[in-house]
Amino acid sequence: MKKKKMSLPQNNAAQFRHLFWFLNAGKLDVSQDKNLIIHQVLSHGSMDDVRRLFQMYGQPTIRREFKKPKPGLYYPSILNFVQYLLGVKKLDKKKYLKKIYAAPLRNFRR
Repeated sequence: MKKKKMSLPQNNAAQFRHLFWFLNAGKLDVSQDKNLIIHQVLSHGSMDDVRRLFQMYGQPTIRREFKKPKPGLYYPSILNFVQYLLGVKKLDKKKYLKKIYAAPLRNFRR
């Protein structure tokens, strides 16, 4: 018995257009742009958005794409939640966190 490859309609990404203020969400392709869509929804989306994301891609795909970091996209609390949600144990948080949470370059004590 052959498995049918699940094809996702292109306009599914339009349901997340409020998270893509920086580009035209109608032109996003759910197959080609899945890394961008997954990271943007996980870092800026509501719980309803995250639920729709899981329905659209499934946990294995989301987990695989999450491990391909987008630098400077996550706040520490959001990153911890997503890491827990996906069951990711080890992670180089420096590759995900916004720059304002990086360690200071010099000591300001006098």
